[in-house]
Amino acid sequence: MIRHLIVFNLREGLGHQDCLDMIDEGRRVLTLIPGVTDYHFGEAVDLAAKYRYYLAIDFTDESVIELYKYHPLHVKFADEWFRRSATDRITTDYNLYP
Repeated sequence: MIRHLIVFNLREGLGHQDCLDMIDEGRRVLTLIPGVTDYHFGEAVDLAAKYRYYLAIDFTDESVIELYKYHPLHVKFADEWFRRSATDRITTDYNLYP
């Protein structure tokens, strides 16, 4: 199992509802990609946290990383929603162990 983890902040001028709209759209389309098994979103409890939000998308295995990266649904979501909204971000893929 792989977890694709993104911690991010919103572009200045965007609010909480803008973030939720983006996350809802991501849930709607990204979970349709083969090999995506789960989708999680959260917000930092501490308002002073360096990164306010996280998005975690689980994949069945490492082979899904490349499939996901270039899948048309992901590319469209990233171009039309995520990159425009989440300008300050870090992305890393992790192996999950039982």
